[in-house]
Amino acid sequence: MLKTFYIQTETGTNRITDCIGYAHEGYAAVELETPLPPNILAGCYKLEAGLALYVQEWDKDQKIIDLENELLNTKLAMAELVEQQQADKLNNQLALAELIESIMEGGTVA
Repeated sequence: MLKTFYIQTETGTNRITDCIGYAHEGYAAVELETPLPPNILAGCYKLEAGLALYVQEWDKDQKIIDLENELLNTKLAMAELVEQQQADKLNNQLALAELIESIMEGGTVA
């Protein structure tokens, strides 16, 4: 069902900053479907051509999820690097031990 709402938007982006049910100076009258989208006042909707459009990049909850995923991926990459460094260190220690053993047995270093 359509209902008239009065929308305040951010200049330049048309981000919806307020939505009320009565006329108010500086607010644009817009016919919107009810019920309104969830979190319309959370700063992730913009007014375009009389429609309240969701903008994922503005969704703080989505940004948190994206940042948590990025952090997890970074931690996994760091763990892989540490594992590789430990493997390299072990290989270097083994090579050094073999070299010392060869020298102690009277061998030569190539």
